Formats: sequence, structure tokens, C-alpha cells
Amino acid sequence: MFYNTAKSIVSPTQIQYTVFSGGGANEYNDFHSVALKILREFPKDLLQLADPAGFYNWCFQTGRSQGINLYLLEPGLFTAERVVNSTFFNEYSGFFNIDLVKVFLIDSNIPNHKEIAQLVSDMTFGYYMMINDPGEENAAYYDENNFFADVHGLIKLIERDLAQINIVLQKDYGFHIESFNFQTNPNADELNPFHPTMYSHSNYFLLNQILANDWAKKHQWPEKEDMPMFNKKRATIQLGQAAVIDGLAQVVRIKEPAALIEPVYPAMIIIAPFHFPRFKKFRARPFETKRQKAVFKVSQTEQKLDYTFEIEEDTQKILGHKLIGQALGVLTNRLNMLDYAGYLHGQLTYSPIFRMPIVGKSLNMDLSHFQNAFTTRKHAIKKMETIGELMRKKMVVPELKEYLEERNGQIVFISDLPMEWLRLDRYPLCLTHDICRIPEFNFSSLINNYVHNQRLTFEVRPDILKQTLIVHCASEEDQDMHHYFGRIASMQKNLGFKSVFCKTVDEIEEAVSTLKPDLLIFDCHGDFDEKDLSSFLVIDGKNKVRLTGEDIVTRGISAPLVFISACSTMPNYGYVKFLSDAFMQAGAFAVTATFMPIMMHDAAALLLRILSNLKQQQDKAIFSNWLAFISHTLRSTLIFETVRKTRSKYDLDKQIDDDRVADILLRLMVFETRESALDELGEYLQGIIPEADVAFGNLNHEWLSYTTLGRADLIKFELWIDKHVKINNSDE
Repeated sequence: MFYNTAKSIVSPTQIQYTVFSGGGANEYNDFHSVALKILREFPKDLLQLADPAGFYNWCFQTGRSQGINLYLLEPGLFTAERVVNSTFFNEYSGFFNIDLVKVFLIDSNIPNHKEIAQLVSDMTFGYYMMINDPGEENAAYYDENNFFADVHGLIKLIERDLAQINIVLQKDYGFHIESFNFQTNPNADELNPFHPTMYSHSNYFLLNQILANDWAKKHQWPEKEDMPMFNKKRATIQLGQAAVIDGLAQVVRIKEPAALIEPVYPAMIIIAPFHFPRFKKFRARPFETKRQKAVFKVSQTEQKLDYTFEIEEDTQKILGHKLIGQALGVLTNRLNMLDYAGYLHGQLTYSPIFRMPIVGKSLNMDLSHFQNAFTTRKHAIKKMETIGELMRKKMVVPELKEYLEERNGQIVFISDLPMEWLRLDRYPLCLTHDICRIPEFNFSSLINNYVHNQRLTFEVRPDILKQTLIVHCASEEDQDMHHYFGRIASMQKNLGFKSVFCKTVDEIEEAVSTLKPDLLIFDCHGDFDEKDLSSFLVIDGKNKVRLTGEDIVTRGISAPLVFISACSTMPNYGYVKFLSDAFMQAGAFAVTATFMPIMMHDAAALLLRILSNLKQQQDKAIFSNWLAFISHTLRSTLIFETVRKTRSKYDLDKQIDDDRVADILLRLMVFETRESALDELGEYLQGIIPEADVAFGNLNHEWLSYTTLGRADLIKFELWIDKHVKINNSDE
């Protein structure tokens, strides 16, 4: 991983949470489920305890993304002498931050309680919680004076030591915290009422981060949800909470936006769970007996729009209610883990969270068609439309449809589905909204993505083109690719980027390590491997040279921003070894990849538009973040393709006014006018030539082949952040 252009997010008042598990740090067992569930209740900063609403406002004013500072560590790392263990822990955690308060959540099943207890006691302000009973002998190792049983106990311990904490803060940083105050909003309970349904909990605790109503007084939690009571209300309760979160975001937004293209609301986190279509492939033993097959069938059950499961009568007879309940319990635990991860991601920017019903087999057949090439591009577009409408039917209640249509905010999907294609109305969702995704299947990657964005931040500098590297790869015989390589490379002098042609993985590694790019673009062929469910880049097809995920990780081939201009690098039907995961493991913040094949000409034109648009960003704040920039650049393909086809088909040139087209492109940038911009373009072109065919369904839609992975919404443009901070910290 590289750190040359990434900044650590450090603060002495930030609270550090370390989770010690009896299993491996990346093995998400029952303990991790309990720990992540509990973490939703905890504060993330001492300043937040002093003034939650003020801290929320400060995060907005500074453009800061901050969540729980989380470490998942194996206790086996701390088996040496006491001093060695403490030194190692302080050096490791201190590499990223300078937190004073350190909180430990400890699995009772760890093998080395003595060493971990010593480590906790060696922290000046160290507090611990034991999950489950460690036994009398193991419990005796710990200082019970620093033990807490819940968040209220932790707050009392920190408050007890606040005078000593203030001595350090005043001496080293020149300020101190007067006291803790949770009574900042008299309407907290009204704004954030407690709903027993578990679907409401993520937003409840997110609102508590702002309003502190659960820290001010302890609420009574029911043992389980009253399911019949909440079946019909789960979606509306989530949306009601989201509306409150959005309302609070409007309260702090009292100054003018710093850029023309700036969402009103923070990105919304939408969990869109999908049953992995090749789950059987990962089973050590196949499902053979009638009962085993029935259990598997239950585990793959879809939810209806009211989140209820519908079990077939034959399955009920084979298994009985008890076994069905156990199978659904395993599935529910999996969905709960997605909720916990979604909460972590929502906490970074105080984003509202919504979980859709889980789907599976009803989409599998249509999605599987993308395993093979379509006879025509029109057939592929028609299948995308079918899938988009099917996702709306199976996953989107009318209230959510209405909410999203009116909400000027970006969307982060946690899903393995191509949610970009979701159709709320006439067009795919990615036309009207900026969308990025985090794949669901690899839960470890989902959590690691959060941790990466919590500890480090990356801003797009005005001169990013100087730190942009395009790697071209193809066999020498591939004349078509080399033709487009030449066109792109010829723009180096005018735009300032670096373009190289590489024949081997060694050459790619050398180019990346030499330039250390902020933006790394791969221009080559891509493909996927059915055997190990992976995608790869073709470096030299003739000599069978590939760039795999393993190569990317072991050689550190990555950059903060990665764009892959190659076919089928993010196939969406049951693949697990994604290039995007590899690039992120090697340090990337966001990766744009492809669902399916792309045309050379259109891919080259898109790259040149990306580079040209970055040039325009050198001296003006047009977009607030990378997601807005890349989303607009992709969707603007619609305008360019429509104009290009009309000019070519009807032999038009000067009849089409470029200034008028530019004005329509500007309207396409703005959330409220995106759909009308397309309608306006059609009316304009048909005004020139009435028979012009400008139907949305007749375009090639290369832009729908792309997907952006990772939290691209958190990657701000430096010019925007500077202007935003100046505006929101002015006295005017």
C-alpha cells in the first residue's frame, strides 16, 4: 500500500476501538457479529460527548468523513513480553492516529487473557468490555476498575478520567473539554423515536450520533421483533428516519454550495442483498439428501417487499417449523452483518441507511445471460432493461421509489447486483443518480473498505493529470488496439498525463512504482475465468501474459484512483475474485471497472473525455467529489452518442449548434434537469430533422457497461474542499 498522496485522519480526541477475537481477524464469526452490533451504540470522539450537535456541524463545515476508528486484531499477535506487546500495539495504532482513549472489546475465548489484560492496563486511558464470560481465572487478570458493560458504563469511565485527559489535551494541543453534555436537543426523542423492528436500528443509532438521545438515557430493548406488527411498516419506518437525517443535513447547510455540481444530501447507503448464485460451488459437501436440499432451498429464500419469507408447502412438510426457523436464522444473521457494515459506512458521513429485501433466483436467469456475448448490442440493452425493471418489482416499494426520485443525493449500494441498471421509471438509476457500489459477497473486503476510508483520506489535486498514468497493453499484432493507443498517447503533451506501453507485468510494476500515480488507467483487453470465478487483464494475448488480482496485491500495482478500460472486468453473476478488490487491497480508494464487453472506439473516446474534463477542473470547482465527476463523464456519453449518430446518419454538420449541445450537457449535470435534458436534446435534433431517431432504447449505451466500486463519494476535489471550508467558516 502507498501513502504518498493519502492523508491520515488523526485527532487526539478520536476514540480508538480494538476488537480481539478468538478466531482470526478476518473470520467473521458469532463474536464479530456481537461486537459489530454493539459498536453501533458507541461514540466516536470525545468532542462528540461534549457537544454531539456541534461535532456534527463541525464535520460538515470541514468536509470531514469520520466514523468509528476500528481495529480488528488477532490476540496471537501479542504473545511476547509485556513491554514488547505494548510497544508493538502503540507503534501499529500510532501509525494512523494519535488517539488518547483506547477501548477494547475482547472475546472471552481468546487463549492469552494475561497478555491482553496487561496490554489494556498499559494504556493510560484504556477501557475494556468482555463479551461472554471468560471464567474466574481469566477475569482475574483484568483491572475491573476499567471494565464497562455497556456504552453508558464506558461514558462514565471516560468522564471519571476527563480531568487527566484534559491535562494531556491542554499540554500537547492547547485546548480542553469542559464537560459532557447530551441535552443538546430537547426534541431528540421526537426526532429519533425507538422502533423495535431491527430494520430501524442502523438509522436509530446514526441519529443518536447527532442527537445523543440514547446516551442521555438508556432505552429498553425487546428480546425480539414483533414481526406481524412491523411487516407492513419496515420500509416506511426506515424512510421516515432517513427523512429526519436529511432534514438535519439541510439544517447545517446554511451557506451557498462550493461547486455547481454538489448534492444537497449526503450519500445514501442502500443494502441490496442477493443470494450468491454459485453458493454450492463453495460447499465442502454437496446437498444430497432430500432434507439437505430442502434446508438449502430455505437458506436461498427470497423476501417479499414487506420483508417476509414465503416457504413452499412441500418444504414445510419435509423440514417442519423448527428446522425452517434455524435455516432462516442463519440467513437473518447474514443480513444483520450487512446491516452492521452498512451502519459503519453510513457513519462516515451521517448517511441514511436503507435495506432492501433479499432476492436471488428470480433474477438469476436474466443475469446469467451476461455470461455469454449477445448477438447484438440492442439485445444486451433490452436485457439490462428487463433486469432493471425486475429489480424495481422485487426490491423497491412505492415509497422508496418516490423518495429516491426526489432526493438530490448520491447512492452507495452494498450489493453484488448491477444496481446501476435499476429502473424507477423510464431510465436506469445511474442516469438520474451518481452511484457507486461495494460488493457484498466478500464481507471482509466490505469491512476493510470502511477501515481504509476511516483511517485515510484522498483529495483530487488540481494537477492530477501530472500524476495520471495510462498503461496500454496488447499483442503487437493487435493493430486496432495500437491505433487507439496512438491516438491517446498523442494527447500527452497537451494534457500532461503519462502514457506507457507495457508487454509484461514487470514493466507495469516498474511504471507504477516510478510515477506513483494518483490516477492509474489500464487500456487493454480483459476477461474472466470460469474455473476460479476471477477476472483478469490481458497484457499480451499472443504470449498468454495476464495481470491477475494476485499480481496486483503482491506487486503493489495500484493508485488512489483506478480506471479500467477493458472488457468484462467486473462480471456480475457469481464471481468472487474481482480486480477491484485486488486494487483496493493494494491501496485504491475507488475503481471503475466493466460489467461486459466495450467497443474500442467508444472506450478510447471515453478516456479522452475523462482526461479533458480533468483538465477543466484545474482552476475551478465544478464537481465536489470523484463520484460526481466520473458519473457525469459516463452519462454524458448519451449526449455525445446521440449527436454523433444523428450527424452521421443524416449527414449533418454545421446544422447542429455545439453551444446548444454544451448547454444541454450542463443541464445533464444538474440533478433536477437530467431527464429533461435528454428530452430537450431529442426535441432539438428533431427540430432540425423531424425523422431523426433519438429513442433511448436505440443507443449502444456503452456507459452502462461501467461500474464504480468503493466510496468514490468520499474522494473530494481539493479545490472544492478548500472553497467549502472557506465558505462555511466565514463570519458572514
